[in-house]
Amino acid sequence: MLRATIALLLGLLWGTAWAFPVVVVDDRSREITIPAPPERVVVLLPLYAEILVDLGGGGVIVGVAESPSNPPEVGGLPSVGPSFSPSVEAIVALKPDLVLGAWGKVRDKLEALGVVVLTAGGPGGYIRGIADIFGAIRTVGAAVGLADRAAALVGRIAEEIVLTEARVLDLPRVRVAFLYISAPDSPPYAAGRGTPENELLLRAGGENVFSDLEGFPQVSLEELVLRDPEAILTDPAQVENVLGSRLLREVSAVRAGRVYGIEASALISTRVAAALRRLAELLHPGPFGGGGGS
Repeated sequence: MLRATIALLLGLLWGTAWAFPVVVVDDRSREITIPAPPERVVVLLPLYAEILVDLGGGGVIVGVAESPSNPPEVGGLPSVGPSFSPSVEAIVALKPDLVLGAWGKVRDKLEALGVVVLTAGGPGGYIRGIADIFGAIRTVGAAVGLADRAAALVGRIAEEIVLTEARVLDLPRVRVAFLYISAPDSPPYAAGRGTPENELLLRAGGENVFSDLEGFPQVSLEELVLRDPEAILTDPAQVENVLGSRLLREVSAVRAGRVYGIEASALISTRVAAALRRLAELLHPGPFGGGGGS
């Protein structure tokens, strides 16, 4: 009760409209009612932890699912298991009044137990691009009584994105492939249209050589050679898999040393503006006064 009172006073000081109960819409297009300002929140996906921390609401987090992409501010909190398979029992033991980022059977079990669950984005909480990130920020902000701060955060990120896009708007497009390759000569998975990778590539002044494909299809190395991208982006841990492939030695990106590592998780986070700028710097180093690097 004391924490709720403090939260209410802080809300008044911040100029935030505290009108509970709050009704928000989740990834299933269902209305979720938040009866009172949440005091105990369990977070199962890194994006939601980032949002709460960035909104100044991280103090209500009482547990998190394990992920290397979690912000450092939640590193010492109790774990409820890995983000891809959290424990319902561990979540319930923390007595949350709100769980963020649950989906599938975990969400079904929690809701059956009467736990309020909120997940934003597309079906299953899938983040398809910047619009879904903004939607998640607004939805979570409303759910915890920080709607004004959420709107301000979205505005700051959007402004940074526009500034980066303006730097590369009139430059020649660089032909790029965004790949996930588990071994040097294994067929990679390519990011096609409808993915966060594709959207960020376009905004950074790139042209996705696999934009004719949907989602993350597996493609042959021979097809990659045929499409001959000028630059290749991949997970930092997989850069050596690209460089070590015998079949890819003659690809323009490899010959020019333009194989770059970038964390895919940054593309679906509140750090998306920084990730976009990094992509733009790698593809068009001139306007940013520097060079790239793997």
